[in-house]
Amino acid sequence: MNARQLSRRKFLMWSGAIGSATLLAACTPPAAEVGQPAAAEGDGADAPAAEPVTIVAKAWPGSPFETESILAAIDEFGEAYPHYTIDWQTEPQAYGQKVLTQIAAGTPPDTMYAGSGDFFSWVIQGVLLDITPYVMDHAGFSNPEYWTHYEEELKRCTWEGQWYGLGSCWVCPHLYTNLDVFEAAGIDPPSNNPEEAWTWDEFLTVAKALTLDSNGRHPDDAGFDADNIEQHGVQWPTWFIPLHAAIGSNGGRYTAPAPDGSFQFDSPETMQAVQMVADLVNVHHVAPHGAFFSEIGMNNLEALGSGRLAMIADGSWNLLRIQPLEFNYGTGVLPYMQTRYTDIQAHNQVMAAGGKQPDATWEFVAFLSGDFYQKTMCQGGLWLPTHTSLATPEGVASWLNADVHPEGYEMIALDYVNQYGHTMYMGPGFWEANGIVSSALDTVWIGEAQAVDALPAAVEEANQVIEDWRNRS
Repeated sequence: MNARQLSRRKFLMWSGAIGSATLLAACTPPAAEVGQPAAAEGDGADAPAAEPVTIVAKAWPGSPFETESILAAIDEFGEAYPHYTIDWQTEPQAYGQKVLTQIAAGTPPDTMYAGSGDFFSWVIQGVLLDITPYVMDHAGFSNPEYWTHYEEELKRCTWEGQWYGLGSCWVCPHLYTNLDVFEAAGIDPPSNNPEEAWTWDEFLTVAKALTLDSNGRHPDDAGFDADNIEQHGVQWPTWFIPLHAAIGSNGGRYTAPAPDGSFQFDSPETMQAVQMVADLVNVHHVAPHGAFFSEIGMNNLEALGSGRLAMIADGSWNLLRIQPLEFNYGTGVLPYMQTRYTDIQAHNQVMAAGGKQPDATWEFVAFLSGDFYQKTMCQGGLWLPTHTSLATPEGVASWLNADVHPEGYEMIALDYVNQYGHTMYMGPGFWEANGIVSSALDTVWIGEAQAVDALPAAVEEANQVIEDWRNRS
Protein backbone atom coordinates (compact mmCIF):
# COMPACT_ATOMS: atom_id res chain seq x y z
CA MET A 1 0.00 0.00 0.00
CA ASN A 2 1.19 3.54 -0.68
CA ALA A 3 1.85 6.29 1.81
CA ARG A 4 -0.37 9.33 1.58
CA GLN A 5 -1.36 12.44 3.49
CA LEU A 6 -3.56 12.09 6.57
CA SER A 7 -6.86 13.91 6.17
CA ARG A 8 -8.72 15.18 9.23
CA ARG A 9 -11.52 12.70 8.56
CA LYS A 10 -9.10 9.77 8.20
CA PHE A 11 -7.29 10.92 11.35
CA LEU A 12 -10.50 10.82 13.40
CA MET A 13 -11.18 7.29 12.16
CA TRP A 14 -7.67 6.00 12.93
CA SER A 15 -6.53 7.87 16.00
CA GLY A 16 -8.69 6.01 18.49
CA ALA A 17 -6.79 2.80 17.84
CA ILE A 18 -3.29 4.28 17.85
CA GLY A 19 -1.16 3.33 20.85
CA SER A 20 2.11 4.89 21.89
CA ALA A 21 5.22 2.90 22.73
CA THR A 22 6.98 4.27 25.80
CA LEU A 23 9.90 1.99 25.96
CA LEU A 24 12.22 1.54 26.55
CA ALA A 25 15.73 7.21 17.47
CA ALA A 26 19.64 19.34 2.08
CA CYS A 27 21.60 16.07 2.74
CA THR A 28 24.80 15.69 4.66
CA PRO A 29 27.68 16.66 2.35
CA PRO A 30 30.12 13.79 1.63
CA ALA A 31 32.93 15.67 3.33
CA ALA A 32 31.19 15.55 6.71
CA GLU A 33 32.27 12.94 9.23
CA VAL A 34 29.78 10.09 9.33
CA GLY A 35 27.02 10.82 11.84
CA GLN A 36 28.36 14.30 12.65
CA PRO A 37 26.94 17.64 11.46
CA ALA A 38 28.40 19.10 8.30
CA ALA A 39 29.77 22.59 8.31
CA ALA A 40 26.84 24.99 8.16
CA GLU A 41 26.38 27.15 5.08
CA GLY A 42 27.80 30.57 5.51
CA ASP A 43 30.52 29.57 8.00
CA GLY A 44 33.19 31.32 5.94
CA ALA A 45 34.53 34.61 7.27
CA ASP A 46 33.07 36.64 4.41
CA ALA A 47 29.75 34.80 4.18
CA PRO A 48 26.55 36.47 5.32
CA ALA A 49 25.03 35.31 8.58
CA ALA A 50 22.64 32.40 8.19
CA GLU A 51 18.98 32.94 8.88
CA PRO A 52 17.83 31.65 12.29
CA VAL A 53 15.96 28.34 12.17
CA THR A 54 13.88 26.74 14.92
CA ILE A 55 13.44 22.98 14.69
CA VAL A 56 10.56 21.56 16.72
CA ALA A 57 11.36 18.06 18.05
CA LYS A 58 8.76 15.95 19.86
CA ALA A 59 9.49 13.07 22.27
CA TRP A 60 8.13 11.31 25.30
CA PRO A 61 9.91 12.30 28.56
CA GLY A 62 12.74 10.12 29.75
CA SER A 63 14.79 9.69 32.88
CA PRO A 64 17.00 12.51 34.20
CA PHE A 65 19.91 10.79 32.46
CA GLU A 66 18.08 10.84 29.14
CA THR A 67 17.17 14.51 29.61
CA GLU A 68 20.76 15.42 30.37
CA SER A 69 21.97 13.41 27.38
CA ILE A 70 19.62 15.01 24.86
CA LEU A 71 20.42 18.48 26.17
CA ALA A 72 24.12 17.73 25.81
CA ALA A 73 23.51 16.53 22.25
CA ILE A 74 21.53 19.67 21.44
CA ASP A 75 24.39 21.79 22.78
CA GLU A 76 26.90 19.83 20.67
CA PHE A 77 24.72 20.25 17.60
CA GLY A 78 24.36 23.96 18.32
CA GLU A 79 28.12 24.45 18.19
CA ALA A 80 28.12 23.36 14.55
CA TYR A 81 24.83 25.10 13.74
CA PRO A 82 24.66 28.23 15.91
CA HIS A 83 21.81 29.62 13.80
CA TYR A 84 19.63 26.58 14.65
CA THR A 85 17.47 26.45 17.76
CA ILE A 86 16.06 23.10 18.87
CA ASP A 87 12.66 23.35 20.56
CA TRP A 88 12.65 20.00 22.39
CA GLN A 89 9.11 19.21 23.50
CA THR A 90 8.07 16.21 25.58
CA GLU A 91 4.60 14.76 25.88
CA PRO A 92 4.10 12.57 28.97
CA GLN A 93 0.65 11.17 28.16
CA ALA A 94 -1.07 9.82 25.04
CA TYR A 95 2.06 10.67 23.06
CA GLY A 96 1.04 9.01 19.78
CA GLN A 97 -2.45 10.51 19.70
CA LYS A 98 -1.18 13.99 20.51
CA VAL A 99 1.41 13.86 17.75
CA LEU A 100 -1.32 12.87 15.29
CA THR A 101 -3.53 15.67 16.60
CA GLN A 102 -0.80 18.22 15.88
CA ILE A 103 -0.29 16.80 12.40
CA ALA A 104 -4.02 16.82 11.60
CA ALA A 105 -4.22 20.43 12.80
CA GLY A 106 -1.53 21.43 10.33
CA THR A 107 1.10 22.17 13.00
CA PRO A 108 3.33 19.09 12.93
CA PRO A 109 6.63 18.88 14.78
CA ASP A 110 9.59 18.83 12.42
CA THR A 111 10.95 15.61 13.90
CA MET A 112 9.75 13.20 16.56
CA TYR A 113 10.15 9.81 18.11
CA ALA A 114 8.09 7.05 16.50
CA GLY A 115 7.61 4.09 18.80
CA SER A 116 7.95 0.68 17.22
CA GLY A 117 4.22 0.08 17.66
CA ASP A 118 3.29 3.32 15.90
CA PHE A 119 5.88 3.57 13.15
CA PHE A 120 4.26 1.56 10.36
CA SER A 121 0.81 2.92 11.15
CA TRP A 122 2.20 6.41 10.72
CA VAL A 123 3.95 5.44 7.48
CA ILE A 124 0.82 4.19 5.75
CA GLN A 125 -1.17 7.16 7.05
CA GLY A 126 1.22 9.42 5.18
CA VAL A 127 2.31 11.44 8.19
CA LEU A 128 6.03 10.61 7.87
CA LEU A 129 8.41 12.05 5.32
CA ASP A 130 10.10 9.61 2.96
CA ILE A 131 13.72 10.31 3.87
CA THR A 132 15.23 7.92 1.32
CA PRO A 133 16.93 10.71 -0.70
CA TYR A 134 18.60 12.00 2.45
CA VAL A 135 19.69 8.54 3.55
CA MET A 136 21.04 7.62 0.11
CA ASP A 137 23.09 10.84 -0.05
CA HIS A 138 24.59 10.29 3.40
CA ALA A 139 28.04 8.73 3.28
CA GLY A 140 27.33 6.56 6.32
CA PHE A 141 23.65 5.68 6.49
CA SER A 142 23.52 4.57 2.86
CA ASN A 143 26.32 2.06 3.44
CA PRO A 144 25.19 -1.36 4.79
CA GLU A 145 28.55 -1.62 6.53
CA TYR A 146 27.64 1.37 8.69
CA TRP A 147 25.07 -0.74 10.55
CA THR A 148 25.85 -3.66 12.84
CA HIS A 149 22.65 -5.50 11.87
CA TYR A 150 21.66 -4.09 8.49
CA GLU A 151 18.91 -6.55 7.54
CA GLU A 152 17.07 -5.91 10.80
CA GLU A 153 17.64 -2.18 10.36
CA LEU A 154 15.85 -2.36 7.02
CA LYS A 155 12.95 -4.27 8.59
CA ARG A 156 12.29 -1.62 11.21
CA CYS A 157 13.04 1.55 9.22
CA THR A 158 11.78 0.94 5.68
CA TRP A 159 8.47 0.34 3.96
CA GLU A 160 8.24 -0.88 0.37
CA GLY A 161 11.96 -0.17 -0.04
CA GLN A 162 11.80 3.43 1.21
CA TRP A 163 13.29 4.82 4.42
CA TYR A 164 10.92 6.63 6.79
CA GLY A 165 13.08 6.71 9.91
CA LEU A 166 16.45 5.98 11.45
CA GLY A 167 16.72 3.55 14.35
CA SER A 168 17.81 5.16 17.59
CA CYS A 169 19.65 2.11 18.96
CA TRP A 170 19.00 -1.53 19.81
CA VAL A 171 17.59 -2.80 23.08
CA CYS A 172 16.95 -6.44 23.98
CA PRO A 173 15.81 -8.58 26.91
CA HIS A 174 18.41 -10.68 28.69
CA LEU A 175 18.90 -12.11 32.16
CA TYR A 176 19.81 -10.12 35.26
CA THR A 177 21.12 -12.00 38.27
CA ASN A 178 21.83 -11.45 41.93
CA LEU A 179 25.34 -12.88 42.05
CA ASP A 180 25.33 -13.24 45.84
CA VAL A 181 22.29 -15.53 45.62
CA PHE A 182 24.06 -17.68 43.02
CA GLU A 183 27.22 -17.83 45.11
CA ALA A 184 25.30 -18.83 48.24
CA ALA A 185 23.70 -21.68 46.31
CA GLY A 186 27.00 -22.75 44.75
CA ILE A 187 25.61 -22.32 41.22
CA ASP A 188 27.42 -20.71 38.31
CA PRO A 189 25.49 -17.72 36.92
CA PRO A 190 24.43 -17.58 33.27
CA SER A 191 26.97 -16.51 30.68
CA ASN A 192 26.98 -13.40 28.51
CA ASN A 193 28.28 -15.58 25.68
CA PRO A 194 25.33 -16.64 23.50
CA GLU A 195 27.11 -19.86 22.57
CA GLU A 196 26.92 -20.85 26.25
CA ALA A 197 23.21 -20.10 26.67
CA TRP A 198 21.22 -22.48 28.83
CA THR A 199 18.59 -24.68 27.29
CA TRP A 200 15.14 -24.21 28.79
CA ASP A 201 15.52 -27.44 30.80
CA GLU A 202 18.86 -26.28 32.21
CA PHE A 203 17.33 -22.92 33.05
CA LEU A 204 14.40 -24.57 34.80
CA THR A 205 16.73 -26.77 36.84
CA VAL A 206 18.65 -23.70 38.03
CA ALA A 207 15.43 -21.77 38.75
CA LYS A 208 14.19 -24.64 40.94
CA ALA A 209 17.50 -24.80 42.80
CA LEU A 210 17.21 -21.07 43.54
CA THR A 211 13.57 -21.16 44.68
CA LEU A 212 13.06 -21.56 48.42
CA ASP A 213 9.94 -21.63 50.60
CA SER A 214 9.87 -20.38 54.17
CA ASN A 215 11.28 -23.72 55.35
CA GLY A 216 14.16 -23.73 52.85
CA ARG A 217 12.56 -26.36 50.59
CA HIS A 218 12.77 -26.37 46.79
CA PRO A 219 9.79 -26.93 44.47
CA ASP A 220 10.56 -30.61 43.88
CA ASP A 221 11.08 -31.33 47.60
CA ALA A 222 8.42 -33.10 49.61
CA GLY A 223 6.43 -30.63 51.68
CA PHE A 224 7.32 -27.60 49.53
CA ASP A 225 4.92 -24.75 50.40
CA ALA A 226 4.02 -22.91 47.19
CA ASP A 227 2.01 -20.36 49.19
CA ASN A 228 5.00 -19.24 51.26
CA ILE A 229 7.93 -18.73 48.90
CA GLU A 230 10.72 -16.58 50.28
CA GLN A 231 12.96 -16.60 47.21
CA HIS A 232 11.83 -17.13 43.63
CA GLY A 233 14.29 -18.40 41.08
CA VAL A 234 13.17 -16.15 38.23
CA GLN A 235 10.70 -13.62 36.93
CA TRP A 236 9.78 -13.65 33.23
CA PRO A 237 7.62 -10.60 32.41
CA THR A 238 4.76 -11.37 30.06
CA TRP A 239 4.48 -8.16 28.04
CA PHE A 240 5.35 -8.27 24.36
CA ILE A 241 9.15 -7.83 24.34
CA PRO A 242 10.13 -10.63 26.79
CA LEU A 243 7.27 -12.77 25.49
CA HIS A 244 8.40 -12.37 21.88
CA ALA A 245 11.87 -13.55 22.90
CA ALA A 246 10.45 -16.74 24.43
CA ILE A 247 8.14 -17.38 21.48
CA GLY A 248 10.93 -16.87 18.95
CA SER A 249 13.20 -19.25 20.83
CA ASN A 250 10.61 -22.00 20.32
CA GLY A 251 10.39 -21.38 16.58
CA GLY A 252 7.12 -19.47 16.87
CA ARG A 253 6.07 -15.98 15.87
CA TYR A 254 4.26 -13.22 17.68
CA THR A 255 3.18 -11.64 14.40
CA ALA A 256 3.72 -12.43 10.74
CA PRO A 257 6.41 -10.41 8.95
CA ALA A 258 5.61 -7.27 6.96
CA PRO A 259 3.37 -6.49 5.25
CA ASP A 260 1.04 -9.10 6.81
CA GLY A 261 1.24 -8.36 10.54
CA SER A 262 -1.36 -10.94 11.56
CA PHE A 263 -1.05 -12.48 15.02
CA GLN A 264 0.38 -15.98 15.11
CA PHE A 265 -0.49 -17.03 18.67
CA ASP A 266 -2.55 -19.97 17.48
CA SER A 267 0.47 -21.81 16.03
CA PRO A 268 1.61 -24.89 17.98
CA GLU A 269 5.09 -23.42 18.56
CA THR A 270 3.75 -20.13 19.92
CA MET A 271 1.11 -21.70 22.15
CA GLN A 272 3.69 -24.11 23.56
CA ALA A 273 6.11 -21.26 24.35
CA VAL A 274 3.35 -19.26 26.05
CA GLN A 275 2.43 -22.28 28.16
CA MET A 276 6.06 -22.88 29.15
CA VAL A 277 6.34 -19.30 30.42
CA ALA A 278 3.03 -19.61 32.30
CA ASP A 279 4.13 -22.90 33.83
CA LEU A 280 7.06 -21.15 35.52
CA VAL A 281 4.45 -19.66 37.85
CA ASN A 282 1.60 -22.14 37.98
CA VAL A 283 3.29 -25.55 37.61
CA HIS A 284 6.93 -25.22 38.65
CA HIS A 285 6.44 -22.42 41.22
CA VAL A 286 9.79 -20.84 40.37
CA ALA A 287 8.33 -17.47 39.32
CA PRO A 288 6.04 -15.11 41.26
CA HIS A 289 2.42 -14.44 40.40
CA GLY A 290 1.35 -11.04 39.09
CA ALA A 291 0.40 -9.48 42.43
CA PHE A 292 3.68 -10.45 44.11
CA PHE A 293 5.45 -7.13 43.62
CA SER A 294 2.61 -5.02 44.97
CA GLU A 295 2.36 -7.38 47.93
CA ILE A 296 6.02 -6.93 48.86
CA GLY A 297 6.14 -3.24 47.89
CA MET A 298 9.02 -3.63 45.43
CA ASN A 299 9.53 -3.60 41.69
CA ASN A 300 11.30 -6.52 40.07
CA LEU A 301 14.76 -4.92 40.20
CA GLU A 302 14.36 -4.10 43.88
CA ALA A 303 13.22 -7.66 44.52
CA LEU A 304 16.30 -8.90 42.68
CA GLY A 305 18.57 -6.68 44.72
CA SER A 306 16.98 -7.76 48.00
CA GLY A 307 17.34 -11.47 47.20
CA ARG A 308 13.61 -12.12 46.81
CA LEU A 309 14.42 -12.99 43.18
CA ALA A 310 17.52 -14.72 41.86
CA MET A 311 17.04 -13.84 38.18
CA ILE A 312 14.82 -11.71 35.98
CA ALA A 313 14.44 -11.68 32.21
CA ASP A 314 14.07 -8.03 31.29
CA GLY A 315 15.26 -5.30 28.97
CA SER A 316 18.82 -4.11 28.50
CA TRP A 317 17.71 -0.56 29.37
CA ASN A 318 17.44 -1.68 32.99
CA LEU A 319 21.19 -1.36 33.32
CA LEU A 320 20.43 2.33 33.84
CA ARG A 321 17.76 1.63 36.47
CA ILE A 322 19.67 -1.03 38.37
CA GLN A 323 22.70 1.08 39.25
CA PRO A 324 21.26 3.01 42.24
CA LEU A 325 20.37 -0.28 43.98
CA GLU A 326 24.05 -1.02 44.63
CA PHE A 327 24.10 -4.80 44.83
CA ASN A 328 26.27 -7.41 43.18
CA TYR A 329 24.44 -7.96 39.89
CA GLY A 330 25.34 -9.84 36.76
CA THR A 331 23.86 -10.43 33.33
CA GLY A 332 23.48 -13.34 30.95
CA VAL A 333 21.82 -14.28 27.69
CA LEU A 334 18.32 -15.73 27.77
CA PRO A 335 17.72 -19.47 27.88
CA TYR A 336 16.20 -20.97 24.75
CA MET A 337 13.59 -23.59 23.99
CA GLN A 338 14.64 -24.64 20.47
CA THR A 339 16.98 -21.91 19.20
CA ARG A 340 18.85 -18.94 20.62
CA TYR A 341 16.72 -15.83 20.16
CA THR A 342 16.08 -12.38 21.57
CA ASP A 343 13.84 -9.48 20.64
CA ILE A 344 15.56 -6.33 19.36
CA GLN A 345 13.95 -2.98 18.70
CA ALA A 346 13.75 0.67 19.74
CA HIS A 347 12.08 3.85 18.56
CA ASN A 348 12.88 5.50 15.24
CA GLN A 349 13.74 9.15 14.74
CA VAL A 350 11.42 10.40 12.02
CA MET A 351 10.46 13.58 10.15
CA ALA A 352 6.92 14.84 9.62
CA ALA A 353 5.68 14.84 6.04
CA GLY A 354 4.25 18.32 6.59
CA GLY A 355 7.40 19.84 8.03
CA LYS A 356 8.28 23.25 6.58
CA GLN A 357 12.09 22.94 6.77
CA PRO A 358 13.10 19.38 5.91
CA ASP A 359 16.71 20.19 4.98
CA ALA A 360 17.45 21.80 8.34
CA THR A 361 15.54 19.09 10.19
CA TRP A 362 17.53 16.38 8.45
CA GLU A 363 20.77 17.89 9.75
CA PHE A 364 19.49 17.45 13.30
CA VAL A 365 18.09 13.97 12.67
CA ALA A 366 21.39 12.89 11.10
CA PHE A 367 23.29 14.21 14.09
CA LEU A 368 21.08 12.40 16.61
CA SER A 369 21.59 9.23 14.57
CA GLY A 370 25.37 9.53 14.67
CA ASP A 371 27.92 8.32 17.18
CA PHE A 372 27.92 11.22 19.62
CA TYR A 373 24.42 10.75 21.00
CA GLN A 374 24.32 6.96 20.68
CA LYS A 375 27.65 6.58 22.46
CA THR A 376 26.46 8.72 25.38
CA MET A 377 23.31 6.65 25.81
CA CYS A 378 25.29 3.40 25.62
CA GLN A 379 27.72 4.62 28.26
CA GLY A 380 24.85 5.12 30.70
CA GLY A 381 23.44 1.63 30.17
CA LEU A 382 20.25 2.66 28.38
CA TRP A 383 21.06 1.75 24.75
CA LEU A 384 23.00 -0.82 22.75
CA PRO A 385 24.94 0.29 19.65
CA THR A 386 23.80 -0.05 16.05
CA HIS A 387 26.90 1.45 14.40
CA THR A 388 29.89 -0.63 13.39
CA SER A 389 32.10 2.26 14.45
CA LEU A 390 31.05 1.46 18.03
CA ALA A 391 31.64 -2.27 17.55
CA THR A 392 35.38 -2.12 16.85
CA PRO A 393 37.74 -2.61 19.81
CA GLU A 394 38.29 1.15 19.95
CA GLY A 395 34.58 1.83 19.55
CA VAL A 396 33.61 -0.60 22.32
CA ALA A 397 36.16 1.01 24.64
CA SER A 398 34.48 4.38 24.03
CA TRP A 399 31.14 3.30 25.56
CA LEU A 400 31.71 0.17 27.65
CA ASN A 401 31.51 1.38 31.24
CA ALA A 402 32.88 -0.73 34.09
CA ASP A 403 30.60 1.11 36.52
CA VAL A 404 27.54 0.04 34.52
CA HIS A 405 28.23 -2.99 32.36
CA PRO A 406 29.16 -6.34 33.93
CA GLU A 407 32.30 -8.05 32.66
CA GLY A 408 31.78 -9.47 29.19
CA TYR A 409 28.63 -7.45 28.52
CA GLU A 410 29.87 -6.53 25.05
CA MET A 411 29.01 -10.10 24.04
CA ILE A 412 25.35 -9.36 24.74
CA ALA A 413 25.48 -5.93 23.12
CA LEU A 414 27.17 -7.18 19.96
CA ASP A 415 27.33 -10.98 19.52
CA TYR A 416 23.91 -11.77 20.99
CA VAL A 417 22.09 -8.85 19.38
CA ASN A 418 23.68 -9.21 15.97
CA GLN A 419 23.60 -13.01 15.69
CA TYR A 420 20.38 -13.87 17.48
CA GLY A 421 18.40 -10.63 17.68
CA HIS A 422 15.19 -10.22 15.67
CA THR A 423 12.74 -7.37 15.30
CA MET A 424 9.00 -7.93 15.52
CA TYR A 425 6.76 -6.36 12.90
CA MET A 426 4.08 -4.28 14.60
CA GLY A 427 1.94 -3.21 11.70
CA PRO A 428 -1.23 -1.13 11.51
CA GLY A 429 -3.72 -2.20 14.15
CA PHE A 430 -1.09 -3.82 16.37
CA TRP A 431 -2.06 -2.12 19.63
CA GLU A 432 -5.76 -2.80 19.27
CA ALA A 433 -5.21 -6.43 18.26
CA ASN A 434 -2.58 -6.94 20.94
CA GLY A 435 -5.06 -5.83 23.57
CA ILE A 436 -7.41 -8.65 22.53
CA VAL A 437 -4.69 -11.29 22.69
CA SER A 438 -3.35 -9.92 25.97
CA SER A 439 -6.78 -10.24 27.58
CA ALA A 440 -6.90 -13.90 26.60
CA LEU A 441 -3.36 -14.40 27.86
CA ASP A 442 -4.31 -13.08 31.28
CA THR A 443 -6.31 -16.24 31.90
CA VAL A 444 -3.25 -18.32 30.98
CA TRP A 445 -0.89 -16.36 33.25
CA ILE A 446 -3.09 -16.94 36.30
CA GLY A 447 -3.62 -20.62 35.49
CA GLU A 448 -7.32 -20.46 34.71
CA ALA A 449 -6.89 -21.66 31.12
CA GLN A 450 -4.38 -23.43 28.93
CA ALA A 451 -2.91 -21.58 25.98
CA VAL A 452 -4.39 -24.04 23.48
CA ASP A 453 -7.87 -23.27 24.81
CA ALA A 454 -7.61 -19.52 25.35
CA LEU A 455 -5.71 -18.31 22.30
CA PRO A 456 -7.31 -19.51 19.02
CA ALA A 457 -10.54 -17.53 19.40
CA ALA A 458 -8.66 -14.44 20.55
CA VAL A 459 -6.31 -14.68 17.56
CA GLU A 460 -9.25 -14.89 15.18
CA GLU A 461 -10.75 -11.74 16.73
CA ALA A 462 -7.40 -9.93 16.74
CA ASN A 463 -6.74 -10.73 13.11
CA GLN A 464 -10.12 -9.37 12.14
CA VAL A 465 -8.90 -6.09 13.62
CA ILE A 466 -5.73 -6.31 11.52
CA GLU A 467 -7.87 -6.96 8.42
CA ASP A 468 -10.12 -4.01 9.21
CA TRP A 469 -7.11 -1.74 9.43
CA ARG A 470 -5.92 -2.97 6.06
CA ASN A 471 -9.30 -2.11 4.60
CA ARG A 472 -9.22 1.38 6.13
CA SER A 473 -6.02 2.12 4.28
